[in-house]
Amino acid sequence: MKKAVWITFFVSLVLVNLIAEGVYYFSGFNIVMFFRITLVLGITAIASIFVGAILLIGKLEQEKPLSGHVRDTLGADKATAKTADKATDKKSQL
Repeated sequence: MKKAVWITFFVSLVLVNLIAEGVYYFSGFNIVMFFRITLVLGITAIASIFVGAILLIGKLEQEKPLSGHVRDTLGADKATAKTADKATDKKSQL
């Protein structure tokens, strides 16, 4: 995550300054340094939020259940857990 934030910081630093210089060259309007710094830090903060969200989603996809029994979930897992429990109950009765 650190690499992605640093890369975003340097890319936004270069792009914001290039765009500001382009605006000054073509229109004569000067974008002050305070606004440029604010843009760079804002872009970096937003990018770090998105990178963190992507990392969290990646970790959630890799997560595995701790036990072999699934009894307190919602959805398709619950139906298979009930049928598995019924099958084990029938085996234990025999």
